[in-house]
Amino acid sequence: MTGRVAGKVAFITGAARGQGRSHAVKLAQEGADIIAVDVCKQLDGVTIPMSTPDDLAETVALVEATGRRIIAVEADVRDLETMQAVSTTASHNSVAWTSWWPMPGWPAMAMRWTK
Repeated sequence: MTGRVAGKVAFITGAARGQGRSHAVKLAQEGADIIAVDVCKQLDGVTIPMSTPDDLAETVALVEATGRRIIAVEADVRDLETMQAVSTTASHNSVAWTSWWPMPGWPAMAMRWTK
């Protein structure tokens, strides 16, 4: 069932590996362009190995191999200013905010490329 999300943009956190990566690749296979965010560093108090910039680069390569576009940003989703910068980065890369999906306490975003 390819094309189920054609023309849409998926905003994915934790995109460098695991479920985030698998969602990014699957949504790209289904036609979505991807905004990929991951912290890509070890966090204090976390005992398991965290993702790395190389992991995020691999996600980029896998999404690009599907023929879809991807903007990948190393960012911490707990930091509002950083997430606002991600939206600015996306906007500067011809992504237009087209709708909002409200979640309690979080403005989730849907985007599309304008060029």
